[in-house]
Amino acid sequence: MHGTDQAAPTRLAGPEVPALEASGLAKRFGSFQALKRVDLTIYPGEVVALLGENGSGKSTLVKILSGYHDPGPGGSLKMNGVPVPLPVPLGQARTVGLSFVYQDLGLAPDLQVVENLFIGRRVTSGVGSFARIRWGAERERAREIFESYGVSLDPSVQVGRLRPTSQALLAIVRAAEELRRHRGAHEQGGGVLVLDEPTVFLPEHEKVFLYDLIRRVVADGIAVLFVSHDMTAVREIAHRAAVLRDGVKVGDVSMATASDADLIELVSGHRLDRAAIEAATTHGSDAPTEPGGEVVLSARDVSGGRVRGVDLDLHAGEILGVAGLLGAGSEDLPYVLFGASGGTGRLTLPDWTGDVAELDPARSIRLGMALVPADRKAQGAAAELSTGLNMLSLSLKSFVRHGFLRVDNLIGTANRRAETYDVRPRNAALAMAALSGGNQQKVVLARWLEQKPRVLLLHEPTQGVDVATRHQIYELMRARAAEGVAILWVTTDFDELATVSHRIVLCAHGAIAGTMAPPFSRDRITSEVYSAAARGAANEVRTAS
Repeated sequence: MHGTDQAAPTRLAGPEVPALEASGLAKRFGSFQALKRVDLTIYPGEVVALLGENGSGKSTLVKILSGYHDPGPGGSLKMNGVPVPLPVPLGQARTVGLSFVYQDLGLAPDLQVVENLFIGRRVTSGVGSFARIRWGAERERAREIFESYGVSLDPSVQVGRLRPTSQALLAIVRAAEELRRHRGAHEQGGGVLVLDEPTVFLPEHEKVFLYDLIRRVVADGIAVLFVSHDMTAVREIAHRAAVLRDGVKVGDVSMATASDADLIELVSGHRLDRAAIEAATTHGSDAPTEPGGEVVLSARDVSGGRVRGVDLDLHAGEILGVAGLLGAGSEDLPYVLFGASGGTGRLTLPDWTGDVAELDPARSIRLGMALVPADRKAQGAAAELSTGLNMLSLSLKSFVRHGFLRVDNLIGTANRRAETYDVRPRNAALAMAALSGGNQQKVVLARWLEQKPRVLLLHEPTQGVDVATRHQIYELMRARAAEGVAILWVTTDFDELATVSHRIVLCAHGAIAGTMAPPFSRDRITSEVYSAAARGAANEVRTAS
């Protein structure tokens, strides 16, 4: 994250009539008040970040704007100064000047880019949608649209073949075009593009393309509501931040004057060590520069997936960061070491030495290793099971008496662990799906930490969590490292690596291309990663020739 020395974006001068003006929006689910009379104003050409912990009410607010939720009585909405009856007709938000891009993007992967771009127009154009499609003209029109946004996409390519960043750009262009058509049809300005966590699955080095596209959108007078946990992205493009906590709007601050500590305090509601936060977010980790513990994992000539001939040593009490571009092999490394994706090479642990091919996840757990995968929903948690079962699923034997699982003992223990790991709400009987993303991640971490591993392999451990939870995870991992746990931390978030790592290894073309010692900064890591990638490419060319 960046400190306050970075200049925030300057909003374009524009009309004083808000593009969106919401007042008193509220929503109750049974006895739970999810949103409590929230006001929100966004002007044309302005980017407003919507911040808050998981469960703070951000998703509820977005769903009210989209028409998915009917708000409680007393709320009102104006678009470009014109009152809009609530609830917004479900699926018709574009008719009032609202367009949405969600995490899953809503693209059809089996269709071409041009088909995805114009599918909304076809569906809503009535009888005209049955007219014969002139695909040559459609593709030419698509090229003109992409050029107007500064985006390079081939209209004929199947969407499923695009990299994640290109898919995100396509979804945003499509949403922005919906607003352009709406403004043209109604001969008015304004329009609000709602981006709900658009950067969460994107590699750090490619987010710049997204930022450039958003700047082009706001330069056209469109307003943007940017829902995100990504403080780097918020710093990069937002003019203001509206902060929700427990369903209440607790702040509306200018990004030009708000520090990282200010934002974290607003989001979390807790007074924090501001000096420590500013030091961490500006200068990187204050962890020891040299790991002093014994080597607890030694890998020699390890290969598998995109990993090729990796040698590394991981020390007790060390957080070893792994930095690389997407596809460089760094994202495969923890799974290969854990025996989860096959591989070859020699691995030495405190009580075992052997070939990686001999490992599987069950054996790795017995040998003292743990793996926290990046895909929490598919690989890290069972959404339909209780929080308690998710947290203690690897320890069930200790709750079995005479052949029966003592659920009461398990829930009681899980509730105590929820206190330890600050999992909210403190109700281990709740289904995992009822928890916010950040609290689900705490449960996943708790499950592995309960095994008291000597080696902890982390892949994108803070992906999709709010800024306060992110710092809680940092502190939790630092505490475990201080107790002697060896941690391998793989992420494309170079700010994060600068904050938590004792050492950083660079991954390029599947191999370890170098090692960095502190002090770290995002700019330095980025430069080294790209240099390593370039060196690796040059070496491949020489080898091939």
